[in-house]
Amino acid sequence: MIMENYKEDVAQSRVGCLGSSDGKMLEQVCALGYVPKSAYKRLAVCKGLIEQEDIPMTAAVKAGDAMEILIYKHLSANDPRYESNPRWVSTKYSLPNVKLISHPDMVLKDDARKTLFIYETKTTKYTVEETRQTYKAQLFIHYIIGKELCEEYGKDWNVKLSLVHYNTDGLDLAQLLADDALELDPTRLTVKEVRFTSTNFFDVKKALGIVDTFLATFTEYYEGEEIDADMLPVNVKTQFTDIAVALQEIKEREKAVEDFKKRLYDFMVEKDIKSISNDFFSISRVDPTESKTFDGKKYLEELGKTHPRKAKKILAEFTKTTKRKGYATIKVKEPKDEK
Repeated sequence: MIMENYKEDVAQSRVGCLGSSDGKMLEQVCALGYVPKSAYKRLAVCKGLIEQEDIPMTAAVKAGDAMEILIYKHLSANDPRYESNPRWVSTKYSLPNVKLISHPDMVLKDDARKTLFIYETKTTKYTVEETRQTYKAQLFIHYIIGKELCEEYGKDWNVKLSLVHYNTDGLDLAQLLADDALELDPTRLTVKEVRFTSTNFFDVKKALGIVDTFLATFTEYYEGEEIDADMLPVNVKTQFTDIAVALQEIKEREKAVEDFKKRLYDFMVEKDIKSISNDFFSISRVDPTESKTFDGKKYLEELGKTHPRKAKKILAEFTKTTKRKGYATIKVKEPKDEK
């Protein structure tokens, strides 16, 4: 049975769960003993802080999805017991802040042989062995959850895990898709059993424990050059709003002062007054002046047209580097007119 809209189910399970496709990340967490920054974005999706970005639908991705269905139909043609993309949730490895799940491409539960057959399909130009090594962590997640299910099925149940490899080397996938000519070539298909000697390829329980602890206090995630202020923590947003209001008031006062100074200058010119002073302030009239400065930039541009080497040498010799500390600027936007 082909599971309808399984891609939607996979996308929805991103929140609150880590799956077999996160195997490589979990392997790294286990080896390091902590969550690296490279995993923050995926865990922000897991925590529900941000939405999962759609995978770009390249020709390779489209071909992979189409070929997965063709392979499923090919392998399951004579056995209706095959199931496509079931969602398995682990009881053994799941923790309060994160569940471990798996969406194997194909599954056959054979009661007669007491064997759970699991198939992971990969459409790629690389060899079977290269593909197996690349996706070893993902295959391992399928394996350990499959073992967990077999323990529930009963005594003597076993897992048989296979990598279904379809070799696309030499194929123009984009053109085949455009021509609606993508077909299954059995000579390019290899089904290779993948064996794990134990459940200790890497310590999944340890990795998930580290992730679970991390997620317990993971409440903020920022990425990119610009974020919406609504993403800020409430206390930070409140302080930011207070400062923005204060800046707006300062801006309005400065404008009022500038308007007054313009009117005052016109008054002093009209009355021919040079200065006004008392014990509290001193006001002086500054009449228009003219000053001349050397336009070095324009000089170098003109010199570069006739003597480029000389201009380059002067620029290099007289350029100085000034280090400035980083800082934040706050600009208050003009309020929008209410309609």
